[in-house]
Amino acid sequence: MENRSTYIAFIASAVLLFSCNNIQSKNHGPIVLGDSSTIVTEKDPEKLRDLVTDLQPKIKTADIKDSVEAAKKIETKPVADTPKNTAATTSVTPTPVKQVAPSVQLSGNGIKADFKVATVLIPNVTAKLSGKANLEKASGAVFSFVSGTIAGNQLQVTPGVTKVSQRYQTVIAVKNNLGTLPLESLSTTTAWQSLSGSNNIYKITGLDAKSLDYSEANRGEIRNAVAKSARKHHFSRRKTQEWEESVRNARAVNQKPCYIILRSVMWKIDGKDANGKAFSRQVRVDMPL
Repeated sequence: MENRSTYIAFIASAVLLFSCNNIQSKNHGPIVLGDSSTIVTEKDPEKLRDLVTDLQPKIKTADIKDSVEAAKKIETKPVADTPKNTAATTSVTPTPVKQVAPSVQLSGNGIKADFKVATVLIPNVTAKLSGKANLEKASGAVFSFVSGTIAGNQLQVTPGVTKVSQRYQTVIAVKNNLGTLPLESLSTTTAWQSLSGSNNIYKITGLDAKSLDYSEANRGEIRNAVAKSARKHHFSRRKTQEWEESVRNARAVNQKPCYIILRSVMWKIDGKDANGKAFSRQVRVDMPL
C-alpha cells in the first residue's frame, strides 16, 4: 500500500515538471497609453451592473423618539452650580413728579396775550382784544390796533419760547375826497420769517414803509380792482364810476391816490411747556385803513 502511494506521487511530479518545461515565455512589453489592443470593452450588462448598492440605513421610529426625549432631558437639566435667588423682588412704580408751569406774566403796558403756556407782550402799543379775554385755552389772539408804534418795537416772551416768526399782509387802497377804498384783489401776504432775538426779547423788523412787499399793477389792473371792490361794497353805478375816474391817472400802485397800506401783522410763537410738550400760538394785530 505504501509502495503504491509512493508510485502515484512520483507519476504526478513527473507530469507537472513536463508541463512547465513546455510553456514558452512571452514578453508583452510595457503598457502604451492609447493602444487599442490593451483596451477591453465589456458589453455584457450583467457584468457591468454595480456590485455594491447604495447605503440607506433604516432607523426605527422608536429610536428617533428616544433620541429626542434624551435631548430634551439634557437641555432641561438644571445646572447644579447655579445659585438660586431667594430674595423677593419688589416692583416699585416711581411717583410722577408734578411739573410746575413757569410764570407766564410779563410786566409793562402794551399788547399782551396771556396764554397758558406763554405770554407775549409788545410794549407801549395800545390795541383792543377781539373775542374772549381768557386766552388760556386759545390757540391765538386777534387785536385791533389803536395807537403806538409796532415797526422797530420789541416782542417779549416768557421762558419756554424757542422761536418767533413774523408775517404780514399789505393791501393797496385808494384815498381821496370820496373816502378810502381798499382793493382786496391787490393784497399780498408774506411767508413766515424768523425774528432774531435773545433773552426772550425779539426785534420786530421789516415793517417800515420801504421794506413792505406789495402787489404791483398797471393802470388797467388798478381800474379793474376799483370796480371789483365797488361791487363788493354794493356801490351804485354812479359812485362806482366816480371811483374809477379818480384813479385814471394812476399808473402804479404807489402813485396817488393809491397807497400801500400795512393791513395786519402776525406772529407765531413756538416752544415747549414745562412737561416738554411742543406748543404753537399766534398773535395778530389788524391795522386801521
